[in-house]
Amino acid sequence: MRSVPIEYQHSGSRFDFGATLVSGLIRQGSEFSIKRLEKQDLRQKVFRKKHKSLIVFVVDASDSMGQGTIERMKAAKGAILGWLLTAYQQRDQVALVAFRGQQADILLPPTASVFLAQQRLRQLAVGGATPLADGLYRAGQLVRIARQKQPLLVPLVVVVSDGEANVPMVPGADVESELYSLARILSKEQLQTMIVDSSTGVRGSALLRNLAKELDGQYQHVRDLNSGQLFDMIRSEGIVQKK
Repeated sequence: MRSVPIEYQHSGSRFDFGATLVSGLIRQGSEFSIKRLEKQDLRQKVFRKKHKSLIVFVVDASDSMGQGTIERMKAAKGAILGWLLTAYQQRDQVALVAFRGQQADILLPPTASVFLAQQRLRQLAVGGATPLADGLYRAGQLVRIARQKQPLLVPLVVVVSDGEANVPMVPGADVESELYSLARILSKEQLQTMIVDSSTGVRGSALLRNLAKELDGQYQHVRDLNSGQLFDMIRSEGIVQKK
């Protein structure tokens, strides 16, 4: 909701007495009097439809980091459930794409249901190689389909990985080149992206840092990732303020 001058007529609006007084006070200063309000001071409330958010978690479920894989999945689970619980009134949605072995799987389709999320998150498996490109590709598909149903949707794709990608989508293709090409395509689709680098090295993953640049997204390196950190990073991305 916002206030605008009364001459701008909007459907679904009503007179905003408080904003009108403020406008008059600013114009009149210390000589303010309600009797001296003018037409230019009049304001009306405009009610705008809130844009729902869709956060797509793209999580590395490969065994490239051993125990680190388990921690990534715990962090993702906690952040997903935490977001659903805090955003329940807005009916924001979350989705989960996990990649391991030779491909990625949509383990949780877009939902605002805490119950469904809890059920699906119990099915997470880990191990195998790291098909990061397929994870990104499936996330992009998921967002496109969701936008067809809800054109005003505000999507955020959150990738959590250590950057040890080693499985291309096209057999024999160069893994890094394929990833960057895919990222450039996704960067044109007007969606927010965040790369969360969970690698243990001091400087993080060069591949993930470059991938974030190609996506025109945010990059965060967190060696000991937990659900609270992941939740706070998503909140600080500003997706809530975009509604």
